[in-house]
Amino acid sequence: MAELTAQAKAAGATVLIDGAQAVPHMSVDVQAIGCDFYAFSGHKMIGPTGSGALWGRREMLESMPPFLYGGDMIRRVTLKDTEYNELPWKFEAGTSDYVAAIGLGAAVDYLRRIGLDAIHQHERELTVYALERFDELKGVRTFGTRELSSRAGIVSFEVEGIHPHDLATLIDREGVCVRAGHHCNQPLMDRLDVPATTRASIYLYNTPAEIDALIAAVRKAQQVFA
Repeated sequence: MAELTAQAKAAGATVLIDGAQAVPHMSVDVQAIGCDFYAFSGHKMIGPTGSGALWGRREMLESMPPFLYGGDMIRRVTLKDTEYNELPWKFEAGTSDYVAAIGLGAAVDYLRRIGLDAIHQHERELTVYALERFDELKGVRTFGTRELSSRAGIVSFEVEGIHPHDLATLIDREGVCVRAGHHCNQPLMDRLDVPATTRASIYLYNTPAEIDALIAAVRKAQQVFA
């Protein structure tokens, strides 16, 4: 991301990074990346749905006008002019969803106690195990590099002769939750020449036994379409 950010900055662009898939899994240093904005969601880091955060470079935030208007985002109002509040209240108009914010804070504290390095290592070990188990299956292709330093705890795959949506439905019936679709990246699906993929996501609470259950569910789906 630091390399991409440097290239974008050289072209005169402002850089906003969607870090929803990074923050829950590894340490992120926005200063080292050099971006202007960095956003992430709470539900991917065992926080409440609808929660999240946006980090912004101070000089950028100070130069931006508010996008919401209401209580607390105003410092002073007269009939002639308005003075906005200081950061972060300038962008926190009205009654905020403080319940979700407290829940997100608790999730952050929990992940810190476990340690992002420990979470990352756990995901890496399970990813290796999952890829090894998928290699045992015939008619199944996994996507992505096998270089672990460039890989997240995600295994996207396709099964010959089964549409990803049908596959996900059959796997779900076995008590295993996966996602099927374009995963917010239809151009990549077009480049891979696939209608979609099925995706298994690994996190701190997953176990090798659950990987085994996924493999067993894929085998059963193959038998249905045999």
